[in-house]
Amino acid sequence: LVTTGLYSYQVLSGDIIVGVANTAPFSRWSYGAFLSAVLPLLLITLLFFTTFLYSKKEEQVGAITFATPIDPLHHGFLRCLAMVTGFVVISGAAIVLSLMFYARVFRFTAFGDFLVPILLTLVPAMFFTLGVGLTAGRVHSGLIYVLMLILLLLGQMPLPYSVDLLGGSFFHGFPATLPVGLEGEVVFTIPTAVWIGKAVYSIVGLALTLLWLIRLRERHS
Repeated sequence: LVTTGLYSYQVLSGDIIVGVANTAPFSRWSYGAFLSAVLPLLLITLLFFTTFLYSKKEEQVGAITFATPIDPLHHGFLRCLAMVTGFVVISGAAIVLSLMFYARVFRFTAFGDFLVPILLTLVPAMFFTLGVGLTAGRVHSGLIYVLMLILLLLGQMPLPYSVDLLGGSFFHGFPATLPVGLEGEVVFTIPTAVWIGKAVYSIVGLALTLLWLIRLRERHS
């Protein structure tokens, strides 16, 4: 929480305070850029949660746990829910801090405008990272740390908007191609290709998570 809070404030007071792609710092474009900047840290935290499932201590405890009548599918679902809850808490801390920043610095409180960037940026990335992390951990626990490194690299790579998991390229680049609206602000619109890309990430992540749960049940049934 402390690390996320400090980094979030650094991003807000550094890059976001001047706005991105000629938009206001409190525009949905700038807020999406803020989320995409802190997202690698949030996803790395989620991957750290998955490492607990593959530790030696967890293997020892698991041998006892699954010797009881507990349903492995139910148990695995609860573990996934716990990891998602942890991700939501960490993400919520960054969001609350950002809202306080906007209210104090810009006297901006129309926070409902940020709902779409929040859902578009955080949810698909969360599902996809969870599914890939669980799957990679089954192969070898060290692969989870490789995924953490990949997330850091993704934040620095200019990717096509439709496959931009973090959203940095999209929120920084796409507004420059759009016209300015009547209020002097760049129109906020999400291309269909981007929606499809986020949907695919979500579906793949959920499918991998479900597959992990099924294999967990088969292994301990």
